[in-house]
Amino acid sequence: MSKKRLFGYKSFSALSATALLLSASPAFSGEVTVTSGPTITPVVELYTSEGCSSCPPADEWIAKLGTTLSEDFHAVPLAFHVDYWNRLGWPDPYSDAAYTDRQRVLALLNRQRSIYTPEFLVSGEESRGTNAVVSAIVSANEKLAPVTITYGVRSEDNQLVADMSILNSVEDAPLFLVVYESNIVREIGAGENRGRTLHHDFVVRHWQKVDTLKSGSYEKQHKVPVGKDWNQQNLGFAVVVFDPSNWATLQALRTPLDEVFSPG
Repeated sequence: MSKKRLFGYKSFSALSATALLLSASPAFSGEVTVTSGPTITPVVELYTSEGCSSCPPADEWIAKLGTTLSEDFHAVPLAFHVDYWNRLGWPDPYSDAAYTDRQRVLALLNRQRSIYTPEFLVSGEESRGTNAVVSAIVSANEKLAPVTITYGVRSEDNQLVADMSILNSVEDAPLFLVVYESNIVREIGAGENRGRTLHHDFVVRHWQKVDTLKSGSYEKQHKVPVGKDWNQQNLGFAVVVFDPSNWATLQALRTPLDEVFSPG
């Protein structure tokens, strides 16, 4: 059976779950170190909202996508909650105007007439339908990555500390840090999804450009504050390097943070 058939909303059949696209190894208690592979791991961006009645199936699909990722089929899924549904009766607590702004920028690059939810983009390109998302991931996975990312991440004084080592061959490539949260369950009290129980995975909690990379090696430590309302056991951390011309993913690398926050 092809991957395309496996990933339809109605015909989804999860492959064997893999803990990570690349294994994360604890360097010592509370720290995890990971290194990217030789081919591109694309960012899959879902633009969604708790106020949008057509979004829950997409939210569910990106969660199922996360269970299928492996060394042979790898991506960094991220769910960006936009703010333009908030005025219609239900303010989404995960929404941010910055995510709406990003969606607009990508829409211009894709020559879209408007922005909408749910919307998937893979490596900066609009992907209409889940089959298109899968095909775009597979295509990216076949390309050699011009960037290699290695980082160790640990928790220290209510923040994440990431020590990075990056080899890059593209000038002026934006470097982003991401913290996402999964296993979120929400009772919706108003708006189009009133009375529904929604489940969210890969929800972006922190999205920050921290540097612009030059060609060559990059060694630097970065810190990210951990929000008080974040469930630490359900957090993940990602580092992404983008093409400066079109927001295509040059390389991305993620890891769950349960070991980082585990006691002892």
